Amino acid sequence: KKDQIVEKNNIALFGNPSYYSAGVKKNSAATDRAIKGQEHVDQLPGAEKEVKEIFNLLKSSGWDAKLYLETEAEEDAVKGLKNPKVFHIATHGFFMEDAAGNNVGGALNEEQLYRNPLLRSGLLLRNGGALMENANVYDFNSDDGILTAYEAMNLNFDKTDLVVLSACETGLGEVQLGEGVYGLQRSFLVAGSQSIIMSLFKVNDEVTQELMMTFYKKWLKTGDRRKSFLEAKKEIKLKYKEPIFWGSFVMIGMN
Repeated sequence: KKDQIVEKNNIALFGNPSYYSAGVKKNSAATDRAIKGQEHVDQLPGAEKEVKEIFNLLKSSGWDAKLYLETEAEEDAVKGLKNPKVFHIATHGFFMEDAAGNNVGGALNEEQLYRNPLLRSGLLLRNGGALMENANVYDFNSDDGILTAYEAMNLNFDKTDLVVLSACETGLGEVQLGEGVYGLQRSFLVAGSQSIIMSLFKVNDEVTQELMMTFYKKWLKTGDRRKSFLEAKKEIKLKYKEPIFWGSFVMIGMN
């Protein structure tokens, strides 16, 4: 009789990707995680601090934890993941409400292609800032740097318990006739993740860090992720009374 192989709990953490090349001086730092498209994209040192703290917490608890920061936080690294128990990414997220109607030519029916909401929402990774500033008509797949919702559907997340999108506006979607809600939330469910924690509007760095650490600490103790998430929000609510601080984050999917 073969010995049963018990796999360690594992997590892949991505934070504060280098949004521009090293040769471009981008010194400013954002205090919240919001972008409006085609604007300068600020680095997120708070996001880096967040994933480092979670990495240390779970590593010390016996988890197999892998950390991807700055230049290592690449689109290809995300696409190369195979069924992490948890995928946690702290970066800028976006949803473009209206596709440009310009006729850009080139690929087959590009004007209609860019109207697809799955190609107009995504997460910024390495080179994402440069890509957002230079992309024509939301052509975010022209180069590596942005993981669109369309691409997220094809991730190998069939055995993933939880995806944490610690970014701004990642829960937003667009209702299409007969098609339901599009956007990142649907894509990660299609990819196989059982549940998703995400934000519905821009979030403050400091409060986000507190919420995430509180959640993981409670989850480690109880093993119940939904209960831990709700209790973490209640705890944050006691400290920060205004809904703008704690109301953004929601959990969808299975327990």
